[in-house]
Amino acid sequence: MRASAWRGGSRDNPIYGIRVGRPNRDAYFMRSWTSIEVEMGGQWETFTLTPGFWNQCTEFRDSGTPKIRRWLECHFTTDWPKGHPPQFELVPVGEGRFRLEPTGASR
Repeated sequence: MRASAWRGGSRDNPIYGIRVGRPNRDAYFMRSWTSIEVEMGGQWETFTLTPGFWNQCTEFRDSGTPKIRRWLECHFTTDWPKGHPPQFELVPVGEGRFRLEPTGASR
């Protein structure tokens, strides 16, 4: 599935996430999941799905350690023009498990 980077928080304390969008959320995610595992650069990371994920905020986010930020810095950028975030593939590999692949536009 095509996904994109998401950035929120403040300039001094940004939060990064992966936005999947409603159609992908509805097709590939189950409401019973409270978290998912994502393979990023050969390492599995766990992300909590917030209640907002099932409403308007269709992204999973860094909490605590900046795993997504580090991945974006390695493969893309953390600074993009408004409305033009990096895009990539989030590949389902099992129930509640995905692989993040750095395809699409690069730095």
